[in-house]
Amino acid sequence: MFTDRDEVLLALDGVLSRAVVETAPVVVVTGPEGVGKRSLAAKWGHRIAARYPDGHLVARLRTGAPGVPAPTAETARSLLRSLGLGEHVPLPWAEQDLLGMWRSETAGRRMLVLLEDAASADQVVPLVPAEPDCLVVVTSCSPIPALAARGAHHHHLGPLAPAHAVQLLGRILGEGRVRAEPAAAEALARACDGMPLALGLAAGEAVLTPARPLASHPVLTAAPELGSVPMAIAVACAALPESEARLLRLAALIPTPDLDPLTVAASTATPATQTRQLLEELAARHLLEHAGRQPVRGDVYRIRPGVPELFRSSDDTRLLVVQRCLDYLIATAQETVQRLTPHHHVLPRQHRHHPAEPVHIADDRAALDWLEAIAPTIPSALAAARELGEHQAVVVLVRDLWPLFHRLRRTDLSIAFHELGLASARIWGHHMAIREMTTTLAISHKRAGEHEEARRFYREALALATDDHDPRGIAQCTAGIGATLYDAEQYAAAEPELTRAIELYADLDDRRGAGLAKILLGSAAARQGNTDFGAPLLWQAIVDLGSLTPLDPLNVARAKVFLGEAQSLAGEHGLAVATISEARREFTDLGHDHWTAYATEFLGQAAERSGLPDTARDRYTASLRQYENLGSTRDTERLQSRITALAET
Repeated sequence: MFTDRDEVLLALDGVLSRAVVETAPVVVVTGPEGVGKRSLAAKWGHRIAARYPDGHLVARLRTGAPGVPAPTAETARSLLRSLGLGEHVPLPWAEQDLLGMWRSETAGRRMLVLLEDAASADQVVPLVPAEPDCLVVVTSCSPIPALAARGAHHHHLGPLAPAHAVQLLGRILGEGRVRAEPAAAEALARACDGMPLALGLAAGEAVLTPARPLASHPVLTAAPELGSVPMAIAVACAALPESEARLLRLAALIPTPDLDPLTVAASTATPATQTRQLLEELAARHLLEHAGRQPVRGDVYRIRPGVPELFRSSDDTRLLVVQRCLDYLIATAQETVQRLTPHHHVLPRQHRHHPAEPVHIADDRAALDWLEAIAPTIPSALAAARELGEHQAVVVLVRDLWPLFHRLRRTDLSIAFHELGLASARIWGHHMAIREMTTTLAISHKRAGEHEEARRFYREALALATDDHDPRGIAQCTAGIGATLYDAEQYAAAEPELTRAIELYADLDDRRGAGLAKILLGSAAARQGNTDFGAPLLWQAIVDLGSLTPLDPLNVARAKVFLGEAQSLAGEHGLAVATISEARREFTDLGHDHWTAYATEFLGQAAERSGLPDTARDRYTASLRQYENLGSTRDTERLQSRITALAET
């Protein structure tokens, strides 16, 4: 409940009349934890809402872990999602791509952006819109000199005056109860130092005991050296009903920076319906902060700083909670794997604590949404698992997160997570797990354009497969080495590796593996001028991949787009356009926007080869727009170079 602060609001209003800037003005509201910075910022936002008709966005700049800032990429992604982006097309993951999209989306808009819990200017500056008609409000416990040097206005927020502190108690407890014990109400306000959070916690505890006099409130008898907010938190926790106390005590052990109902339910062995109710009650008591809603996960909460320190649990209890949490994450990730990448190899897993009410993944979009929403919680979960010796769980979870890396193009996370997975696989001692982590690290480095590292890991995996006399593993690694050379545009060096891989897959009657290798070998031959060899090989790839069960429509379309390129290189322009256009329609139907943009670029190249510069420019421009919508900086730069080169010819 908002009380007082009229003078501060007037001072903030004055900032707007004085602001003459080239970028969005920045206002920083500082003050200690629990003083009401967020409430003040929200109140001011409502007060000046008419000035910013294009949206009011909120993002938190710290994770649930004390002192740990939220990555700028995650904050930018959250803000873009608040604008409605990412619902139909996955947002990019590279920080520079996200920030570029943020700047583009805020240009020409009049928006208010609230950034909560900032610790440094580095968290704020990249997110300040270049649009001067926007406004950025920052909350921070301490002043941020680097922002002041850039022209930011600072306003320090202090505790409520005694009369206003009593008024706040009256709003929560009821005026009649405060009037009945004015001296006790004043004493309670003094004990809480006028801090709104402490007052809210103390009043919330008193609401539960309406028959007890305010003069007997536990806050008035607590040790004052704790400080008003920690004291009020301790009192509120001590007064919790057993069901809420149990849930909060166990939730504090969950190794994720935030909490959603299904994760908490599985980790604490509590029914989901009861968990939702208890989380709402704990948030109403100010012991949890409601951190918004996320796709699939639903309402998300964070535990108030200082709460976990009040509960002591045995090592066995912590291990049990972490195991349950890991098992829930693994069970849900496995469902996304089965839906999004059904060909993916599954490692053996422990079946210890099946979540009674797992997440229901309705379709591919829900699977991707869950992966994207859960991604920021995974590093802390993996860290806890490694600390507690849960190395098998680390490997299995990393393995089951493959669609996150593959479909959402998270090469940064893929490399970091698989490095952890490989270390845990070696400790676990599971030979196939070591091979799988090594192979996937090679794939991740290849996708990151780190070709030397990719080949190194492929060679290590090949040696392991050879030692195991595993022809399928040998074929996979051989194809991987060829694919890495192809990706590095070393087509001549790639050909023998890909040829050998096709032979190995043929011996295994593995049409999918052979088909994928034929795509690269056919394309490599065509790009070196040997279209008579390359085009038939690409036709064979289409046949191989089109006969699979289950179907693999994405790779069939990939084979077609490369066949179209080969036809274009052979001078068959009309045939090439028809083939590439067909592939593009299939990519569009599958929802693979990046490959749709890639096919549009191929159409531009085909037009350029045929001496149709206007058509080529139109295709390149369309492809450029598609890459820009995806926030793909690398592709955008390549298309801009193509357009520039075309204009110069």
